[in-house]
Amino acid sequence: MEINNKPRVVIWFVSNDNRFIGNAKNILEKQFNGVDLIGVTANTKITVKDETGRELPFLPLNELSQNGGGYDIFLVAGGRPIGMSEITKFARAIKLDENKLLADWIVCIPGFELKKYRQLQRSQLSIFSINCFGGSLSHTLALPFRSPFVNLYLSNKDFVKFLENPHFYFGKELVYHGQKMDSKKTYYFPVAAMDDVLLNMMHYKNFEDSVINWEKRKTRINWYNLFVVMWATSQEELEKFDSLPYGKKACFVPFESDLDSAFYVNPKIRSDLNRFVDIFNDSANGNPFYYDPFDMLLYGKKTQIIEM
Repeated sequence: MEINNKPRVVIWFVSNDNRFIGNAKNILEKQFNGVDLIGVTANTKITVKDETGRELPFLPLNELSQNGGGYDIFLVAGGRPIGMSEITKFARAIKLDENKLLADWIVCIPGFELKKYRQLQRSQLSIFSINCFGGSLSHTLALPFRSPFVNLYLSNKDFVKFLENPHFYFGKELVYHGQKMDSKKTYYFPVAAMDDVLLNMMHYKNFEDSVINWEKRKTRINWYNLFVVMWATSQEELEKFDSLPYGKKACFVPFESDLDSAFYVNPKIRSDLNRFVDIFNDSANGNPFYYDPFDMLLYGKKTQIIEM
């Protein structure tokens, strides 16, 4: 849905977490040269005043579901601790227009434009990621998981090997390959073999659960819109990844390169982290974003946010 005039906005307070809502409102006002703030809503009646001290109209949720055409944006305030998947399920259950939902923290992400974000939501993107980066970024941007590469990691060699022939590997049954201990030596997790590729299921309690989730998420893959992403610390690994036949791909590296898929990140920016993989992982949560995540996922484009 295109919005050509000032958008009509209802703010839905779902918790007491107000870290983002003020900035989110200001950003939307700048993008559209103002917004028409219709009112606020919540599960129970609340009182909210605007910057001038005027009390904003309270709109009961049931009335909004019956008259959903009265607003363009349903700005969700305080949803970060809850997660937009749960909020979307609730909105769907009470017949609110879930296509108009917009999380306040997403508006505050560098590079946000409502048009681009709605395009990303409609694109039904699937992310093939070497580790939890894809799942973390999907969670940060409130995008559904359309890939089984969630809560696990692969070696660089195995990930590239998988990407060279993904349909072959997805046709293989997962086989139990033992267990490993996490890096902090606090728990064991299962390892699955997909033919000659190993999947380290680090955030699954047991092998059976990892297989169930893998098979379920495998059916959601959108083969017409893929984004593949990994990290590497050697030129050789980068070149192997760069040669893969994917339209949208990103390899985060700690050195500068002219290769199209190379997303350079200066490791000195995060001097508190010793491993480059941790810098890579943290960037999926916006700690910080080095590149515009919307441009990256939509077009595979390197729109640098931080000077490096």
